[in-house]
Amino acid sequence: MAKVAALLLLVLVGATATAPTTKCFPDGFFLGTATAAYQVEGGVNETGRTSSIWDDFCRSRDDLQCANVADDMLHRYESDIKIMQDMGLTSFRLSISWSRVMTWSPATKRMVRNNDGIAFYHRLLDAVIRAKMAPIVTLYHWDLPSALYVGSGGWLSRDIVPHFKEYANLMFDEFGHKVPIWTTFNEPWSFCVGGYGEGYHAPGLSHSDTASYLAAHHVLLAHAAVVRLFHSRRHQFYPSAQIGIVLNSDMPFPLDPNSPEDVATSERKLQFSLGWFLSPIVYGDYPDVMKAYAGDHLPVFSDDEKAHLQGTYDVFMVNYYSSSVVTDCNSTRSTVTCDSLKQGWQRDAGVDNARAPPGARPGSVNAQGDPLCGWFSGYPDGYLPLTRWVHAHNTSTPILLTENGWCGNATIDNQDQLWYFQTHLDRVWQGLQEGLPLIGYTAWSFLDNYEWGSFEPRFGLFYVNYTTQTGGKESYDPVPSDLARIPRPAATWFANVAQTRCLMPDATTRLDAQPTQGVPSWLQGVIYLGYTAPMAIAFVAMLAFHGHLPRVSAAVAKETTPLLRTA
Repeated sequence: MAKVAALLLLVLVGATATAPTTKCFPDGFFLGTATAAYQVEGGVNETGRTSSIWDDFCRSRDDLQCANVADDMLHRYESDIKIMQDMGLTSFRLSISWSRVMTWSPATKRMVRNNDGIAFYHRLLDAVIRAKMAPIVTLYHWDLPSALYVGSGGWLSRDIVPHFKEYANLMFDEFGHKVPIWTTFNEPWSFCVGGYGEGYHAPGLSHSDTASYLAAHHVLLAHAAVVRLFHSRRHQFYPSAQIGIVLNSDMPFPLDPNSPEDVATSERKLQFSLGWFLSPIVYGDYPDVMKAYAGDHLPVFSDDEKAHLQGTYDVFMVNYYSSSVVTDCNSTRSTVTCDSLKQGWQRDAGVDNARAPPGARPGSVNAQGDPLCGWFSGYPDGYLPLTRWVHAHNTSTPILLTENGWCGNATIDNQDQLWYFQTHLDRVWQGLQEGLPLIGYTAWSFLDNYEWGSFEPRFGLFYVNYTTQTGGKESYDPVPSDLARIPRPAATWFANVAQTRCLMPDATTRLDAQPTQGVPSWLQGVIYLGYTAPMAIAFVAMLAFHGHLPRVSAAVAKETTPLLRTA
């Protein structure tokens, strides 16, 4: 029997020696989820809220749904925060609705405070803090008050800058002592191109060579004004608080890595998306390649504006979802012609990004089998290259990963979503090992929510059972059983990561690989654990049976945790 025990010990040692390293996140690293006000709150006519451009836009088109009720978080935030707390999350990214906390005064032609709306966000932030989560607060997540668009054009007018500064100042007055991390804007690329250039987002403008660039120009000036204000005031309310701007891009890989033209196109695509906003806040001006390709479509900063912009960040904030393979639209390998690209930003950039990298997973499909996100391809190997590109702009700046998620459908048991989060969080861990200054990861999104025109696709860790009334043009009062939150497998897995602060050993390798055919699931479990657990149990049981384990007195047994007994 001693020989058998020795043999088992050798097997155990061998298995342990080859067992995968546990991948854990450092203390203080944020693990959280995100939402945005218009996408989840509902209550569009409550707490003194007035209309935003998204209320107007969704009502102006028959093919769009509205978010009058959305996820009803205005009334359910306490139970939602409790879910996050039970998951073990350490951060919650949310946005403030400008049109809920301020209303238009015709007399002064300014926005003025709305106490009922402000009181709601005090209650919300207090609940987040009681749950021991750090609130990461976005000032602008696309829902511009209608009064600031009608007659003046919103972000098309330089007059928007002082309005945004006054709004931010009020928010710092009210919430500055509660918020450690602020964001001025979420994805300015998305709302400037989608809303002012291509017409698929509010306010729905299109067919312009210059409107997207002009809107972005004023967004950058507003960002700089607010960051300068924040830096001058934070000692009054939260000296260690930080501020930044959330930027987004896919990762464009060159179609032919050996082609100088494709490599240059890849870099140009990054400069036209991330660099458009990152270069001004780091260096004070637009990227040279944008100036060359956009020409006089692109506005010009004065010397004073360049100085005012440079350095207006404390932390880089990055949203990543997808990757593409790119070539120049003039290339013989292009699937599009340059003339077929949409007028303005898209045509100026001149990039064919219609292809996905080999091995990428397409997003989920709808009930008719059509892709829900034509722009999306799940590709974890694009996450770190994009993050490194941002990091290179200032290697001493911390990076907060502010959105990342799977384009899903109404399926609750969505294994593709689980794969997506497992593989992408594995890449985040790899980034930490190579020394990237990552301070947190944010899954998009906490719940299925309003996705800017409809309730498809669904990105939520939690499925929400919407009703046929959910997207209507008018509000309704949902019953308690409506809009129930049901966890998907990814929610359960992410909760385990948050609670243990570790990735399950070899989980990502297992999911990256092809499914094991013809092997019982119980045996796969043994294989995946490297035989370590069953071998350890067998070995310890054998030693105990033959009296080789030290005996523990009854007194000591009462005082110690059984699994920690050593004498």
